Amino acid sequence: MRNSQSTRGTPSRKRASKPAYDRALDLLARRAHFAAELGAKLRQRGYTDAEVESAVERLTDGGHLNEGETAHLLVRSLKRRGYGRRRLELDLRRRGADEAAVSAALETVDDEDELERAAGVAARFRSSHPSRDAAALARHLERRGFLPRTIGAVLFDAADDPAAEQGMQGQNSC
Repeated sequence: MRNSQSTRGTPSRKRASKPAYDRALDLLARRAHFAAELGAKLRQRGYTDAEVESAVERLTDGGHLNEGETAHLLVRSLKRRGYGRRRLELDLRRRGADEAAVSAALETVDDEDELERAAGVAARFRSSHPSRDAAALARHLERRGFLPRTIGAVLFDAADDPAAEQGMQGQNSC
């Protein structure tokens, strides 16, 4: 049942407009944003380019908006969730991180760490999908953003591991 007093979706009523800076602070209170991402959200809410640029500049000068720190936070979060280097880079670029922030954040991803994460993702995949073959695992790892060399290393390490080999007996390999 819909509340007849609700103003949601009624175009005749306008909300009290906050200054772009205050609206941006509200958005940053929820989660960290990149400048481009924050600017796009403010423009979607009807702020002019001048208002957006002023707000973003003020936030940057005040230390509330830091591209490098935001990039590192995102990379750490995605790494914990089991995503690979390619996915990390794509998400940074999709959200509008500048080149310097992307490069600096991706420097924290080393091959050993990447291989360890991929092996963990592979182990979870194998335990929840025991009847799936190595090609399905490779596709899963690729969707998670792992590089082909990492996927190959995980698959070949599994072929050398007797316990993993038992779980994959009778299955096709990549």
